[in-house]
Amino acid sequence: MDTFSHIVIGLGLGALAHMDTAVSSSESMAQAVLIGTVLGSNSPDLDIISRIKGKGCYYRNHRGASHCLPALPIWGLAISSALLPFFPGVNFFSLFFWIFLSVLLHVVFDLFNMHGTQVSLPFSIEWIAFDAIPLIDPFILLVHFIGFFLLIWFNPGPVFLLIYFFISFYLAIRALSSFLTSNRLGKHFNNAERIKLIPHARWFSWDVIIETDTDFIFGKHTLDSLIIDHTLSKKINFPELVLSSRSHQHVSDFLSSTHYAYPFVEKRNAGYFVFWKDLRFRSKKFFPNSAILFFTADQKQHGSYIGTMNSLKHYKNVITNLKKMTS
Repeated sequence: MDTFSHIVIGLGLGALAHMDTAVSSSESMAQAVLIGTVLGSNSPDLDIISRIKGKGCYYRNHRGASHCLPALPIWGLAISSALLPFFPGVNFFSLFFWIFLSVLLHVVFDLFNMHGTQVSLPFSIEWIAFDAIPLIDPFILLVHFIGFFLLIWFNPGPVFLLIYFFISFYLAIRALSSFLTSNRLGKHFNNAERIKLIPHARWFSWDVIIETDTDFIFGKHTLDSLIIDHTLSKKINFPELVLSSRSHQHVSDFLSSTHYAYPFVEKRNAGYFVFWKDLRFRSKKFFPNSAILFFTADQKQHGSYIGTMNSLKHYKNVITNLKKMTS
């Protein structure tokens, strides 16, 4: 989820914490918990500091070690310990519990979207994603804002206990719907190697990637209806360039962040472009999230790009700049 959503959830957990008498009976404790849950709800995303070393480093580390199970209590202890000097006398166990819960829910909500996390590190590098909710979920935000509004008249603990009951029910419905849809598509496309659902904000609506041994099929699925947009052949031109590109740091970083990257090679007058495109992020036939490696006419690595191209103009600028590197 995005930073704003995690802040809102942190505030909601700060309100829910009033179910704990140690929190509701102490204004100082309530303040410490509220600050702690907001910080805890965002702490795993502090992996953004890896961008200091470049976008490639961020791609490799985002939602990795900072989101894994062993890191969760460490975040909770670090934030609780940091707050303790500012709120002397508070109940450390309760403070830690609510902050730990906020960190845990950060990872849980991230698992429910299509990006997922490497939650099982260091035991496995696999990405786990439930493909149930969009990266920004309007329903979850709306329910929180309704809860904040109700605090004018009602106690925060019971209000947000009800709020999180509804959100849990909502997540269960969307996860079940995603599972059933994937299962249904798998039975229809019995030659599919993988099926990926990209959930929309609208319920029971997904972008779909169906991978077979020969191509990728892209479409939109709503309830029992599937509309195919287009297909991409898995035929790879210049396989030696694709193999060589894997050794480049930007490409290696990019591939570590997704299992849905696929290479495409274009021959130009100036040389060759190897595009590694993340197929999960799509705008019609344009894939903005890419790693691009430029080879000169004699097939030597020369320039590279990693990141998101926000428009066709941005894409053209990237290609132009890579070409200029040979001048």
